[in-house]
Parts: sequence; C-alpha cells; structure tokens
Amino acid sequence: MMSSTRCTVASLLFSAFTALACDDASQPPGSTTGAGGDGTGPGAGGGSSAGTGSSVAGAGAADSASSAGAGTIGAGGAGGAGGAGGAGGAGGTAGGTAAAGATGNGGSAGGPSPAEEAFTLLFRDDFDRLDATRWQLMTHSWTENLALFSRSAATIERGQLVLRLTPAPQGTADSSGAAKTFLGAEVRSVDALTYGRVRARVKLARGSAVVSSLVTIYTPWPADNWNELDIECLGAKPNDVQFNAMVYTGAPVRPPVTQSVSPTQYPQKVDLGFDPSEDFHTYQIEWTPSGARFSVDDVLRHEWTERIDLMVLPQNVLMTIWASSSAAWAGAVAAETGRASATYDWIELYRYTP
Repeated sequence: MMSSTRCTVASLLFSAFTALACDDASQPPGSTTGAGGDGTGPGAGGGSSAGTGSSVAGAGAADSASSAGAGTIGAGGAGGAGGAGGAGGAGGTAGGTAAAGATGNGGSAGGPSPAEEAFTLLFRDDFDRLDATRWQLMTHSWTENLALFSRSAATIERGQLVLRLTPAPQGTADSSGAAKTFLGAEVRSVDALTYGRVRARVKLARGSAVVSSLVTIYTPWPADNWNELDIECLGAKPNDVQFNAMVYTGAPVRPPVTQSVSPTQYPQKVDLGFDPSEDFHTYQIEWTPSGARFSVDDVLRHEWTERIDLMVLPQNVLMTIWASSSAAWAGAVAAETGRASATYDWIELYRYTP
C-alpha cells in the first residue's frame, strides 16, 4: 500500500495509541491520473497493499525512505484456542497474485476465547461523517490490483461508508506508469493497534474479479517486515471468503529499505453458506499473542496460530474494494466488475490487554 503526501499523525485514541509520525513523501513517487498523481506499491497475496499515498498536480514528487509504524496497544499474554475452519484454501503470493485452492467449511470454537474483559473499546464509528482524525483516504495501487485507489470512490451515504469500484477515466495510471482500468478505495486508520479486535457490520461486494475486505496490516513502505490479517470477499463466488495471515519469515532487514520484503501467507478459504453481498453481517478479526481468530456473525470460522510469534508489529486497519488480475483466485474481469460496491454500517476497534 503506497503514496506521496506528508501527514503528521498524533495519537487521538486514548493513551493506548502511541503517537505516529508518518511521512508519505517516504513512499514511491506520485503518478498522473487526470490532473493529479497517485502513489503505488505492491500488495500482498490477493490481499492488501502497503504504503501510503496521495495526489499531486501533474506528476508526483517525493522520494523514499521507510516511515515508522504506528502506536502499540496491549502486551503479551495468553489468549484462548479455538476450532479451525475448513480445509483447502486459496493461497496468495507476494504482490497480490493468488493460487487456487479448495474451499472448506468454517469450523466452530474448539477452546476458550480470550477473556472478554481483556478487550477495551477504543471507539465505534457509525459513519455519520468521515472522521479525518480516524481515517485516511489512500491513493495508490500495486501490480496485481487493476484499480487505482481514489478518494472519490469512498463516500458517506445515509450514515454508512460506501466503497465503490468504477471504470477509471482513460489514461489513469499508477506511479510506475502502469495503466489502471478501475478506480477503487482504501480507507485506512490513522492510528495502529498492537493486539486487539476489529469488528464491523458490512455488506460485502459482488462481482467477478472484485475483492472487498476488512484488513489489519503493518504499513511502512517499502516494507522492512510484514504483518497482515485479512478477511476478503471474492466477489465472483461471494460465498467464498478468504481468511489470511501474512508474516515475514526471512532474515532481518536493516533500514533504509529500498526493496520490500515478501511475506509468507497462510490462507484459508471458507464457504460461509450465504451470500455476504445480499445483506449485512458482522465480521471480526481478533488478534492476541496466542493467535488470530476470524469470526462471522459471532461464530468462529478460522483460527491461525502457526507463526503467531512473528505477528507482533503495530497494524493499521483497512477497509477496501479493488479488482484482482488473478482470474483463478477472484474471477475474470466482466461488465459487473466496474459496478461493484461494499457498504460499511459501523466499525469498532478494541485494545487487548492480557
């Protein structure tokens, strides 16, 4: 995830958030799309991207150095275990390409959840307006994303956040000069969590090649490390939702970083048994030192613990809609691709304290 605007972010969500100074000029240079340009950077495994960005008149300026990750919430402690989701899964490769896999059925809780009192509500946003103290509208893309994220693709309508995927104006390109067919949206939290819970009521998007999501991710770009947790609806077969965890398992990298590291992915595709584009459902990512738990309508569908020891970095929260170039993973581009939307009714962020 990617860009080129300078922003100084102070922690506004209780003392649990650490102040974050983020210089988007540290991201890849801007590009042209109409009157302004947008940043770019690669994404991760059919999932989201890293980095930040913004439009600049004409061509974007700015060079790069890594920006620091945002604040930290919570500390180590034991969480509970639960039942895993079904077998199979669609696996992604670094950069956003995904390999097809079998679809499993969601599992149910097999062990105790973390104690409810360990989670403290930081805020609930009902989207009466787009609160700039909480959210940034990003403008970037990556190779396997056929859309350029645009501020115009995210709107508040009747107390809900609506993210749209629409045809891009002719000549739209990212900062590398790669043509982009669509405009999509990424709404990113200003602050970051280290352990916590993200819970949102969402009507996800339908459409071949369309991916809509709820994500947490470590965002400095180029990435010197990688932590990411995803709930992704694959709109060609919207019943199929992919849960994914991504961590960097290679040798430590010393800043300044000029080439992003690539993550190892642990995807699990689950058939929810209903179409999440037809109505609102509650989606939840719960991250503690003992594991990551993915729930839908308060039913545990997947739990990941394999390399939870590496999932320790502060992560921003993302709400996105984009188009994938991987037909095997998300379906081929079709007329419906440019008419997709996802609607977020509300979202809650919690701090975890063991």
